Amino acid sequence: MKLKLWAALIVLVVGLVVAMQWMAETQRAGKPQRVDLMTDKMKRVTGAQEKKPKPQINATKQPGRVVVLNTNRGAIEFVLYEKDCPKTTARISELVAGGFYDGVRFPRVEDWVIQTEPAKKETPPMGIEIVDGLTHAKGTVGMARTDDPNSNTSIFYITLEPAFHLDMEYTNFGRVIKGMDVAMNIQTGDLIKSAKLRALTDNDKKLFNEALKAESDRRTQ
Repeated sequence: MKLKLWAALIVLVVGLVVAMQWMAETQRAGKPQRVDLMTDKMKRVTGAQEKKPKPQINATKQPGRVVVLNTNRGAIEFVLYEKDCPKTTARISELVAGGFYDGVRFPRVEDWVIQTEPAKKETPPMGIEIVDGLTHAKGTVGMARTDDPNSNTSIFYITLEPAFHLDMEYTNFGRVIKGMDVAMNIQTGDLIKSAKLRALTDNDKKLFNEALKAESDRRTQ
């Protein structure tokens, strides 16, 4: 009698373990994939796994219009590479002009990057725009994505230090010209109170050229 009871107990325990494992696998499978840019510790996606578009040659680095992010810690201003990344900057411009970044938060804050939530308008995925010559210097504004190079939507990041391992892997569509100190002070959960789009001024051009010179000086030191 005791032997039968022990056998029944063992069968019950094994059944519970199998059921728990099945439930855990089901929950993991149902979780959405996080839109994120890779870190140094993450495995690089090989060219054999991705069908990436051929990069344009010789970036113009011509500054276009300016996006002003009014955050709860101050303003961050960046120019758009509208000539080099027309598809991406057109989407960003449309979302900014429509007020769809107003109230968007920064859920990801690390020592080298800050990253937004999606804009408050659902957008379809689009392919990356990689341009030879646009490097991830400090203050780069780029599009976050999954391992799929065609998964860009509306989430963007700002690098707080050089991140050249992202070159030719992520769309680099802008450059901070003012408010880098604000970007450096952003904390997890901080928000964009409003985002505006304005024309490029002569002073913006001056600040942009100074940023490029500082990048060049760092690369040659």
